[in-house]
Amino acid sequence: MTLQFIAYLLAVLGAEIIGGLSPLVRDWSYRGLILPVSFSGGVLLGAAFFEMIPDSAPALGPHLGVPLVAGFLMIFVLENFVLVHPHPEDAAEHGQAHHIHFGLTAYVGISFHNLLDGLAISATYRSPALGSAVLMAIVFHKVPTAFALTSLLMLDRWRRASIVFWMSLFALATPVGAIVTWLFLHDASSVMLAGAVALSAGSFLAIATSDILPQISRSDHHRAATLTALFAGLGLSWLSRLLAGG
Repeated sequence: MTLQFIAYLLAVLGAEIIGGLSPLVRDWSYRGLILPVSFSGGVLLGAAFFEMIPDSAPALGPHLGVPLVAGFLMIFVLENFVLVHPHPEDAAEHGQAHHIHFGLTAYVGISFHNLLDGLAISATYRSPALGSAVLMAIVFHKVPTAFALTSLLMLDRWRRASIVFWMSLFALATPVGAIVTWLFLHDASSVMLAGAVALSAGSFLAIATSDILPQISRSDHHRAATLTALFAGLGLSWLSRLLAGG
C-alpha cells in the first residue's frame, strides 16, 4: 500500500466529511429541508441510472434484474417489516400505524454503496490511466451523496450529535472497503462485483422512490424550486459520470 493510495483515501474521507457535515451548519425548518432532500433524490436516482446500472450491465447481461430487485426489496422489507414501530399516539389503536425509519434504511443502503466505492478505488488504482479519473469521479460525487444522506437523517429527526457520530463512521466506509479489497478481494470476479453494484443500485432506487419522491410530491412548499433541486441532483450525478470517462 503506497503513500499515493493512502492520499487517495484521505481525499475521499475529507470529501465525505465536508459533504456530510455541511447541512448541519445552519438550522433547517422541517419544511425547509424539502429542498436539500429533493436534491438528494436526484443524486440517488442519477447514481443508480447513470453510473451503477450501466457499470454492472455488461458483466450481468440478462441477469441484471436479479440483484436490482433484491436490493430494492431489501430496503422495502427493512422499512416495512423490520425497522418500524407504532407511533405512541396510535398505541391505543393496537399499533395499526407505524413510523418508518427511512433515515436508518437510507444509512444502511448508502453505506453499502460507500464500501463498493472503496472497492472501485482499490481495483482501479493499479491502472494509472484509470486511477486518477475514478478517484476524481468518486470524490466529486462523495460530497453530494454524503450531503444527501445527512439531509435524510435530519428529515427523519435524528439528533445532531447522532448525525455527527454516524456520518463520521459513514466517511470511513470507503477507506475500509478499499483496504479490505486491497488485502483480500483483489481476485474477486467481475460478475460478483457487478452483482454487488446492481444490488446497491436497487437499494438507491428504493430509497429514492419510496422515501424521497413521496416527500416531494406531498410538499406544497416552493414546488418549482423543489423540482429544480431534484434535477440539479440528477445533473450533478450525470456530470460525475462524465468525469469518470463514461
